Amino acid sequence: MNLITTKSAAEILGVTPVRVRQLIQQGQLVAEKHGRDHLLNKEAVQRFNRHGRRPSGRPPKTTKK
Repeated sequence: MNLITTKSAAEILGVTPVRVRQLIQQGQLVAEKHGRDHLLNKEAVQRFNRHGRRPSGRPPKTTKK
């Protein structure tokens, strides 16, 4: 298994390491705790990046008729 740090996962996902820790806490990413660090499976992070993420930003504005 290829384990990476939260910093490396953040680079793959295009977010901050803090956001990666939030995703771990929310159960959206699985990590192993080693001392004070979280280690994540690189393939799982890449799969999450392809399939598990919602589009970022504000949803498009809809007009009401």
